[in-house]
Amino acid sequence: MSADFHRLEVSRVIAETEDCKSFELVVPPELAHAFRYEAGQHLTLQIPWKDFTVNRCYSLSSSPDVDATLRIAVKRVVDGRISNWMNDRLQVGDAVFSSVPEGRFVLDPQTKSSTPLFLFAAGSGITPVVSLLKSSLRRTRRDVVLVYASADRDSMIYGEEIRTIARENPDRVTLQLHFDDKSGYLTAEALRARVRGYEHGEFYVCGPEPFMELVEAALADAGVPQPLIHIERFVSPVDPDRAPIDEPPTDADLPATVPEGFSLWLNGRSRTVPYIRGRTLLECARDADLHPAFSCESGFCGSCMAHLNTGEVHMRTHEALSDRDVEKGVVLLCQSVPATADPLEVDCDSTSFRAPAAVRSSLAGRASRLAAAAVFALMVAGTLVLRLGP
Repeated sequence: MSADFHRLEVSRVIAETEDCKSFELVVPPELAHAFRYEAGQHLTLQIPWKDFTVNRCYSLSSSPDVDATLRIAVKRVVDGRISNWMNDRLQVGDAVFSSVPEGRFVLDPQTKSSTPLFLFAAGSGITPVVSLLKSSLRRTRRDVVLVYASADRDSMIYGEEIRTIARENPDRVTLQLHFDDKSGYLTAEALRARVRGYEHGEFYVCGPEPFMELVEAALADAGVPQPLIHIERFVSPVDPDRAPIDEPPTDADLPATVPEGFSLWLNGRSRTVPYIRGRTLLECARDADLHPAFSCESGFCGSCMAHLNTGEVHMRTHEALSDRDVEKGVVLLCQSVPATADPLEVDCDSTSFRAPAAVRSSLAGRASRLAAAAVFALMVAGTLVLRLGP
């Protein structure tokens, strides 16, 4: 994507809850193509603050298949500079500066229509999830289960819209609302029970970090293959006046030798990218006129995630990744530099955001195993017949 920011006008402000507002944004006609998006993606807003600017990522709750304007939700954060400013000050007719939509928390159009879709959301995590819900109903014939946890009924964002969608699609949408004040916090046992029998469905998760960790662990315990679990994980960058001084790396900070280049898988093709000492993998890819996804360039949004196939990298920060992500070999291109001179290969096509294709391979693998078991059973049966025959 381009790192440019574009002026979008606020056309509507909706009070969703006591501490959350939605903002509808109008894209100028000349930018309509650049702002085409997929359900589940997000915008990065650049907001002036005193004598500097700050960036914030906000998921789109609008659907490109249903809604005419872009819509984001902004929930107040205690001591949050931008969330409070937007809730208190931003009005119809004002403007914000936004990057083009980015993110890979999206639906795969090739996923089979028989594959059930499970959406897990908590709090403001409903924002990209309601976008996925609307597009899945418009684009596919898939059955959808939405599990949405809120502190209480009054804090449920998009509650009326979600209930309307469920009423209008009773044969396809199963809505399971959970209110902490009535039922306590969701448990791993309750989550496992909700997916029992659907372990080869497709699962999207967004919400506070403890909620996402709980759901991810519960799904893994239930036997859901990891590639079928998609998690939207990003946090806000540290503001310039609060960030530690980031000294440029010196030769002493870098390995004695680095590779002359690295392999980058992007859009199904492998390219060899020249490596420039001291620069990140993302910077080198862009210097080579390649365009892997990225957004904040600070390690907070997760848009530039890739899988490290071979070699070692050092990440300056990785706030958008969980420990489990790092253990699986997920890296952020915008924060990664080679740690050794060993051959280095990274794959932009094989991260948890791009894993819907695994639904097909997983189901195919399961079908192959069932077919193999059936053939084996027939062979055993045939042997028994021969043995028992006259």
